Amino acid sequence: MKIDIKNLTFPEQVKAVRIFLQLTQTELAKQIGISYATISRWERENRTPHLAMVGKFYSFCMRNGIEINTIKEE
Repeated sequence: MKIDIKNLTFPEQVKAVRIFLQLTQTELAKQIGISYATISRWERENRTPHLAMVGKFYSFCMRNGIEINTIKEE
C-alpha cells in the first residue's frame, strides 16, 4: 500500500511519517535532533518550521527509506 504525502501540508506529512514509523512525538524528535515541543507544534500547525528544520525532517525521511512523495507500506 502507498500513502501519498505530496499533497499534504507539512504538519500532515510529519504526522503521517511518524505514524508510519510507529514513533511517538518524543521518539521522532530525538531521532531528528530537535525538541518534542517542536514536533508537537508542527503537527498542530502552530509553528511554521524554518527551512533548516524542514531539511532535517526530510533528511530523516531519506535515512529511513521514505521518499518525500510517497510512503510505501509492505
